[in-house]
Amino acid sequence: MPVYYRGPCARIDHRYFEVLEPEPRRFALSGLRGVHIVCVPSGRGGGGDTTTRLYTTGTVGVAVATAWPVLGTGAMSVAATIAAAILVGARGCWGARTHSFELYGIYRGAYQLLFATADERMFEQVRRGLVRAMEYHADTK
Repeated sequence: MPVYYRGPCARIDHRYFEVLEPEPRRFALSGLRGVHIVCVPSGRGGGGDTTTRLYTTGTVGVAVATAWPVLGTGAMSVAATIAAAILVGARGCWGARTHSFELYGIYRGAYQLLFATADERMFEQVRRGLVRAMEYHADTK
């Protein structure tokens, strides 16, 4: 059983993405689709946070909806979707001093916050682990 990430806040293996903090949750990779990053700046104050979040989420949603039929449902589509989300999410983070990194996705038909942290290093480790786990899962179908 391959383990792609094991840390204080999450655990990712070939079947599940488990979030341990703030409350334990478990997501089966078979029910997870459209995973993307949202960067929420906390240093801008007021409405800037919401605007950036909606802009980034909306752009990623359009990108996923447009690219999905072209890319198919295999590992390539998972990698391309996450790569596009990273580029769009990075654009929303420019100019912010501090921010929270969030992973959103569609889990069993519902749009949900999967994981969030202000620690960029930990976020990148979790993100890479989830990308590898989803690619592995897509290849074994």
